[in-house]
Amino acid sequence: MGHVKIIVDHERIEYDGPFDASDMFRHVQNFLFERGFDTRQDKDFEHHTPSGTEIEWQISPWKRITDYARHMIKIRVLIHDMKKISVSKEGKKTKIDNGKIQITIDGFIESDYESKWEEMPMFMFLRTIYDKFIFKIYTERFEQRLTHDINQLSHSIGQFLNVYRSYSVVSRPATEK
Repeated sequence: MGHVKIIVDHERIEYDGPFDASDMFRHVQNFLFERGFDTRQDKDFEHHTPSGTEIEWQISPWKRITDYARHMIKIRVLIHDMKKISVSKEGKKTKIDNGKIQITIDGFIESDYESKWEEMPMFMFLRTIYDKFIFKIYTERFEQRLTHDINQLSHSIGQFLNVYRSYSVVSRPATEK
């Protein structure tokens, strides 16, 4: 494993209200696919409690930039107290999810991900010199691109969730009345 540098640490999105969980997951996957990321799903847990459904969903997308560096993102979605509710949107009645969402996004750049420069201490020293001085301009550009992608993802998720704020609740589950 090469050198991993944290670029974006715990970008948070919090939301409480109506939403569609499967559409949100699909929206995130489509966003990453459009940007050229490959995805690995780390966690997908669903736990039913008396207060509602708890969901933990975690993926680790990555994108190879060069033969030497790649972007890595970790997206963790926690949904608490999720229940189905009836809502009205433009006169149409439908059922969607309601609950609390916490999304955490981390961004990393991994250099020398094939560990070619870690075979001997002299190579590790040369890699450090190369990263800090020679390749510094490119590394800064890679950091800016990753930060831009994560900011765009955060903004896109926020816009997606804000669409559901215009829904008006028709009925809630019997336990909340």
